[in-house]
Amino acid sequence: MVSWKMEKRVFADARMMLMMCGIGVMVMAMGKLPLISAQWECGNVWGVYMQCDRYVRREGPTVQPSPGCCNALESSNVTCLCPYFAQHEDTYSIDKVIYVLNYCGTPLASGTKCGNYTAP
Repeated sequence: MVSWKMEKRVFADARMMLMMCGIGVMVMAMGKLPLISAQWECGNVWGVYMQCDRYVRREGPTVQPSPGCCNALESSNVTCLCPYFAQHEDTYSIDKVIYVLNYCGTPLASGTKCGNYTAP
């Protein structure tokens, strides 16, 4: 039979492990995600990263984004995100970014620059 003290210790250890895992995930994401710096002024940046990253990466084919990606874009300032994507063209394809924005019904305003692309 497990004593109350033992149960209490197991719960404390589990809580500490969950907290450490959460901190570890945040640290890894921050190291891998320069997008964090844009988070405050551009809206749902974390959602855009988590939901849309695979659709705008340079490698791989152009594919239709998921509804989750489109929802994340709707709650973001996509014009604000463009300089980030342009700055990281080694990782992201501006053509795919534009495709995803248009597909999701969140196109750039006419005349807006996004990397080497200018919205018509």
